[in-house]
Amino acid sequence: MKTWCPPALLLLLSACSAQAPAPETTAQTSPKTAPAQSRPAPQTPVPPKADAPPAGDSAAMDARIDRVLGPHAAYRSVFERLQEAVASHDPMGVAAMVRYPLKIHTEAGIEQVDNAQAFVARYEDIMRPSIVQAIADARYGELFVSQNGVMLGAGQVWINGVCRDPACVDVDVKVTALQPGG
Repeated sequence: MKTWCPPALLLLLSACSAQAPAPETTAQTSPKTAPAQSRPAPQTPVPPKADAPPAGDSAAMDARIDRVLGPHAAYRSVFERLQEAVASHDPMGVAAMVRYPLKIHTEAGIEQVDNAQAFVARYEDIMRPSIVQAIADARYGELFVSQNGVMLGAGQVWINGVCRDPACVDVDVKVTALQPGG
């Protein structure tokens, strides 16, 4: 079965043989392979993925948190204070940033810590090396952010906020999860 082609299309197709030069289109030609008479395409920067700001870019992380979770200042403050408290081995400082009750993973299974006093008493049991390392290694500009909060490491630590008022102007940002496996 043969298909009818208009003569103009046949003429166009015959001009596209393997030996015919490629049409000059600056958008598809890279500067390295461009013929001498063509102009290179303008370089358009590719924006970073919305979920992953450039490594170490604190301003981009602030903007990402603002967009996904709300005002970044409280999240950044909790992150920085958590790093300082863990680095200085300050159980009370860490305990003050945790939302209670907190479920923890132990040898016996999942248990609940009801308040800061209980957290301080079990600090060494809760703050396992993988959690401490995730906090120490975290860089603000490289954090993962989703509607679930800000994640450190491979999920060992989560920081999130809870609205204290209907308009969500007053947000209580705390550590909501500490888990060794991530």
